[in-house]
Formats: sequence, C-alpha cells, structure tokens
Amino acid sequence: MGISALGYINGVHIVPPGRYYDKGYRELFAEAALKALESAGNPDIKAIYIASALSELTGEQMAIGNVLRDYSGIRNAPSIRIENGDGSGGFAFMVALNHIASMSDGCVLLVGVDKPHEVTSLKQNKYASYLLDSDYESYFGATPVVLAALMAKQYLKNYEYKYEDLATWAIKMHERGAKTPFAYFKRAAKLKDVLESELVADPLRLYDVSPFVDGAAAIVLCSKPNARDRAVGVMGYGFGASNSYFASRNDYTVLMSVAEAIKAFNPLNDFSGIVSVHDTYSILGVLALESLGLCKRGSALRLLNEGYFDPGGKVMVNLDGGLKAVGNSMGASGVYQLASVTMQLRGDKPFNDLNAETAVVEDMVGVDQESVVFMLKVVK
Repeated sequence: MGISALGYINGVHIVPPGRYYDKGYRELFAEAALKALESAGNPDIKAIYIASALSELTGEQMAIGNVLRDYSGIRNAPSIRIENGDGSGGFAFMVALNHIASMSDGCVLLVGVDKPHEVTSLKQNKYASYLLDSDYESYFGATPVVLAALMAKQYLKNYEYKYEDLATWAIKMHERGAKTPFAYFKRAAKLKDVLESELVADPLRLYDVSPFVDGAAAIVLCSKPNARDRAVGVMGYGFGASNSYFASRNDYTVLMSVAEAIKAFNPLNDFSGIVSVHDTYSILGVLALESLGLCKRGSALRLLNEGYFDPGGKVMVNLDGGLKAVGNSMGASGVYQLASVTMQLRGDKPFNDLNAETAVVEDMVGVDQESVVFMLKVVK
C-alpha cells in the first residue's frame, strides 16, 4: 500500500444522540457495539475499550465494562474503561491504538457511552464542574462555561472583534447540523436567534454552549484494513497538557494543550482536508483552529466569517456541526468525532460528495486541561 498506519478503522456506528429515557447504558452500548462489529464483518476482537465519564454518577455502576459486554453477548474479550472527563473518547482511542500497534494481527472494539439525562440539569452542571479543580475552582462556584467565557472575553478584546463575529460559529454549526442525520440539533439558526438567546456567562449565550445528550458511538480498530471499504488509517497522534489551575495560565487566548499535542506533526499551515474540533463552547472551537496552527492567532474569526472553513474549501471544519449541533455526550463525544470523520473520509451519506483524503481530529478534557490530536488518512 505504500503507507504505514498505526491502525485501521474498519467499522463504525453512531447512535443518534438524544434524551433516552427508555434506554440505559446497556441498551445504548449494545446497539453501537454490535452494529459497528457488523459493519466491520464481525471480526474476533481481543479487547473492548469503553470511554465513559459519568457511569458512576448517572449509572451508579463501577466496573461497567463487565456489565456492558455481558449484556451484549461479547463474553470472550476483556474490557478496559477509560475515564478522562469529556476527553475520555479521544484518550481511550489513543490507548486502543497503542494496543493495536503492538499486535501483528487482530482487532479491538472502542465504545463511547454516557447518559447525562439520567439526572436533572442541575446535577448535570454540577457534574460538569467536576472537570475543574474541586478544591480551588468548583468549590467556589467556577464552572467550565465560566472559564470559557473569560477566554472569549479576552479574545474578543485582544483582537477587536464583536460578539456578532463569534456568533457566526453557532450559526455555521447549526447550518451543518441541519444536514446531518445524527445531529441532535437539526434546525438552522440565524443571527437574531443567537443574539436573543439566554446569556449564560458573559459574553457566551445559550447558542455558544453544546447541549448535553445521551448517546453511544463505536469504532472497530484493526491492525489490517478491511478490503471491503475505503480504508481509513490512523497515521499518528499527539497529546499535550496545560496548567490544571486556570488562574495560573499566562494567556487565555491560546489552548496550550492543543498547541503541545500538535507538535507531534509538522506545522498544519499547509494542511488541506477535514478538521474536527471539540467545540464544547464556541470559543474553544475558534481557539482550537489557531492552536492547531491552521491559521494565525487572532485570525480564526475573520476567516470563519469569510467562509474559509466552509465545506468545499481547503480546510473544512466540523462538517457534521460539531458538538454544538451533534451534542455533548461527555465521555462518548470524542468517539462520535472519530466515527463521524471516518464516515466523512469514506464518503458515507450525507458526506458522499467530499472526496477528502486527510483529516485531523482534536479532543479535549475540560477547558484546555489536556488534549489529544489524531491524523487520519484514506489509505489506497
């Protein structure tokens, strides 16, 4: 083939995110896992990796992998659960990829599953605050959206943008989500909708915040490509960290964990292809583009408004609508990103007109605590 990959994504399945009051962790996991395995030709798997941030809090279940695999009838493969907040999916994929890279032949299954809607919205936001330093931040009332708002305020001030410029992120994500079958929000938004939405943490409004959703997504990762489909290889990854304590950071307008993670690759200033960023809040999506090196610092909002990151361009960002439209399934969100980008590279509907060859996927823990970045490529 001429191209060496660390592993190959041979099967994926996405459960449309929503509020599943009639389904638990078991049912969501089984649907995603079994359909992903079927799409890969039902290979034997050596292990199951599970990305879940909330299983103890909303599912009241520790060692959840044993319960999930047994319910699904997958009893011959051990399970490994990875918890790293809302970045669990990306980091679980990294661990699974390392497993595959050490094998000469075989497959593993990765499933991201979480159910925020097992509890009230008050508890959802409380659990989200656990992403921060419990002793010195969340104890005093800080939340992830508050920290993101401080970053947005500093960015808009430093680069002389108006909030209306930032609102373009939500507008474009809703526009793309309206065309994505598995998006939670399938309704386009206008500037008026964004400006009149509730102020959550100045300057961020409701449309700047990704909604919590229940969901599950699965990936079958193998040491060899599946000849039946357009092969998608994982060419490499990088990961990085920032200061955990928000007040100790020197610059709120750069995502240091993303900037560290991308050092594993050559500079992306000449990159062409698909990009998926973890936009739990609109400002994090904007800053991710700059921290990845896809554009100069301070230029992302201008380029966004000019259409530089639109479908059909050199750099196509969040073609499914990102977390803003697809939803924030916490520990499963990174698996949703990876599965969706795989569909985009394979040309699956509704992405059958893309003809893209390369993709970058960025997943993040909290507000710039840790990040992992993957490079995916169509392998011919």
